Amino acid sequence: MDTVRRWISGWRLCRGLQPPVEYDGVVLAQLDLPGRERELFTDDPSLIERLATVVTETTWLTVTTQYGDAVTSRLSSAGLEPFAEQKVLMSIALRDHPHPATSYRLVRQTEGPLDHMQLLAPDGTVAARGMMATVGTDAVMHDIHTDPDHRRRGLGSVVMGALSQRALERGADNGLLMATAVGVHLYRSLGWLPEATMVTASGGTSAVRGDLGAVLTGR
Repeated sequence: MDTVRRWISGWRLCRGLQPPVEYDGVVLAQLDLPGRERELFTDDPSLIERLATVVTETTWLTVTTQYGDAVTSRLSSAGLEPFAEQKVLMSIALRDHPHPATSYRLVRQTEGPLDHMQLLAPDGTVAARGMMATVGTDAVMHDIHTDPDHRRRGLGSVVMGALSQRALERGADNGLLMATAVGVHLYRSLGWLPEATMVTASGGTSAVRGDLGAVLTGR
């Protein structure tokens, strides 16, 4: 759970969320987004059946595991609806991260623990972007995106390299991120390694919601 907790610490800063609340084996993040009010995180599959009683359409459950398919099956058996995409928690030693060059102009903006990177095309439009939160010795990367008109030019790698260099300047030595199925290939090519699979499920429209506080505290 330690790696997940560290990733959440930076992820919530990138998303502008309040500090999560941690219970025994469960972290609760309040997102207040349409269709995603809150999200529960755990790396203990034995809690699935208990947590399933409070998972709804807008209260999601993410289980971090080495056995994605087995957890997906257990979530389904508990009456939940696992999402088709399994994301991947990844890490890297930042000193090993490559720093490719580009002719695009790099613009950085810093706000407290956050750094935003943009690559500007010759016409001034944003061709690629990304951000990170530095928490202690961890740098959590988030929202890495390349405009469709500028893809297949290695710009995502440039953004990641610039963020990694900035993280080293801030004193971080470890990078963390949650990768989509599409992003995993890019990050692997840069030296990132998978730590675990992240399987997320909602409760669907038929979910019966229990008392969240009671379920999380085991009362």
